[in-house]
Amino acid sequence: MIIGTAGHIDHGKSTLVTALTGTPMDRLREERQRGITIELNFASLRLEGIAPIGIVDVPGHEDFVRTMVAGASGIDLVLLVIDAGEGIRPQTLEHLTVVEQLGVPRGIPVLTKVDLVDADWLALVRAEVEARLSVSPVSFGTPVEVSAVTGIGLNVLRGRIAEEAAHASPRPPEDLFRLPVDRTFSLAGVGTVVTGTVWSGSLSIGDAVTLLPGGAQGKVRSIESFGQQTTTASPGARAALGLGGISREQAPRGTVVVAGRWPWTVTTALDVVITLSADAPAPLTRRSRVRVHHGTAEVMARVYPREDILPGGRGPARLALEDPLVVRGSDRLVLRRYSPVVTIGGGIVIDPSPPHRSRWPVELLDPDPLRRLVGLIDRRPSGVTADAAVILSGISSDTIGAVLEALPELITVGDRWILRSRFDSAGRKLVGLVEEYHLAHPALPGISLETLRSQLAATGWVVDALVARFAADGLLRRDRGAIARSGFAPGAGGGEGEVTRLVEAIREAGLEPPTTSELGGLGLTDLAGALRMAASRGLIEAVERDRHYARETLDRVTAVLRQVGAEGEIVPAAVREQLGLSRRFLIPLLEWADRTGVTRRGAEGRRTLV
Repeated sequence: MIIGTAGHIDHGKSTLVTALTGTPMDRLREERQRGITIELNFASLRLEGIAPIGIVDVPGHEDFVRTMVAGASGIDLVLLVIDAGEGIRPQTLEHLTVVEQLGVPRGIPVLTKVDLVDADWLALVRAEVEARLSVSPVSFGTPVEVSAVTGIGLNVLRGRIAEEAAHASPRPPEDLFRLPVDRTFSLAGVGTVVTGTVWSGSLSIGDAVTLLPGGAQGKVRSIESFGQQTTTASPGARAALGLGGISREQAPRGTVVVAGRWPWTVTTALDVVITLSADAPAPLTRRSRVRVHHGTAEVMARVYPREDILPGGRGPARLALEDPLVVRGSDRLVLRRYSPVVTIGGGIVIDPSPPHRSRWPVELLDPDPLRRLVGLIDRRPSGVTADAAVILSGISSDTIGAVLEALPELITVGDRWILRSRFDSAGRKLVGLVEEYHLAHPALPGISLETLRSQLAATGWVVDALVARFAADGLLRRDRGAIARSGFAPGAGGGEGEVTRLVEAIREAGLEPPTTSELGGLGLTDLAGALRMAASRGLIEAVERDRHYARETLDRVTAVLRQVGAEGEIVPAAVREQLGLSRRFLIPLLEWADRTGVTRRGAEGRRTLV
């Protein structure tokens, strides 16, 4: 479990952590000289019978709220520290807003310096704190009254922390690994070391890692957690990772360490549901500029709300980021005003990599990640893989396999998930296109797969999957790239009688057949269909683009060519003498013979092929 402190400057956060853990805070010389916390500090709290607990001590000064947000990200429990002599102060409220927007589930209010106030004043401050926290979404218990100097209440606080730790929900170890970097330094014999809270998943020595958004890659050389060398970094623990192959400059605060096969993407747009604080100075309107705090990173962004979001209100919006982030669905973020800098609210990520100009299906705004996944896939006609669904939805990778059973709206096709309704609709349209093609082109064996792909509003793999499924069900058949209804037999629109009339006319014309336009004089209902049918049966063959010959005529030409070729080189004059043809018809027939392999024309002339 990870605990974070929060509260106004000089209310005793660092002193309290030191008293609880015995570890001095404010490690920087400037911090000790100024008497305030500037950077994040960390300590390990060990209680009997409880696994080690990490404590993140954050700065309380208003100039360092961005550092405070980085430290508060990923904590399980917050100690809201309030000076009993001063009560709730401005940074108390801003820090409280931060932990509320980050979705920190539980907290303990701690009234410090109680040895310096009388009982009546303490009662007033306690009542004020309880009243404010009673309306907070964070589950705060009753305040604990302590003095880090005299030790009053420290054991009570330790007991409360132990109770929280005993009932904390463990993070799933099988989820994908992610650690936002909050500190980077170099260590002799180790190299680059990054520290942070393991948001999810596990990591072991020797594992390959990637640092995003930069993309630097390396391997884990060492792991330290709670001050002890270990072989594994576990979810919900503080960890220091020694990384090989990565320089200190490649791992600044805000970088995220990821590992494994997962298809993480670096995004410059987020779709979110924003909650604006009631005391925000202005509504969020189109192109409002804000500071987005996610994990340990801070980037600027423009807000594009669906409708203006008023103070105290809530609504969906797209954030156009000015720098890239690495985000997962269901992540929480904090929003601060661009200028003057003040925390104004936060939100939850509903789509970490939204398609351009995408729809907003109603399921996308559902608080349940399962229902939201339906909306995410609705936005993506080409579907998503199960691995991508883990990142898009934020659903743990160890439970994603059961999603299909819980969501009848989804269907798996190959390695992708797609909306059942979209798949079924595409299937109905595909069958309709095949039927329409048969009516329009009865003489052709079927519609090509390429034509289906171009006419269906679905990606190629969806069309292929539909064809395969319908073929397996016996509804369609696939023959040499043509898709047809099972049982369909090609035929001319005018029937077999017209095919017979056409073939007889070409056969009777012999060596000087009519052109296609001249065949129009036959008055056939479907001349093109009759030509295709006759050609598919081998009764006729196109020698020129618009002139067909009967099979018997071409057989006669072939016989003559072989007869002439048996005596040597085939010269046009000898063939013309045998067939009695003019050059207008002879040359196309000789070229046809070359194309079909009856003859071969080379440097030595034209000869027949045996």
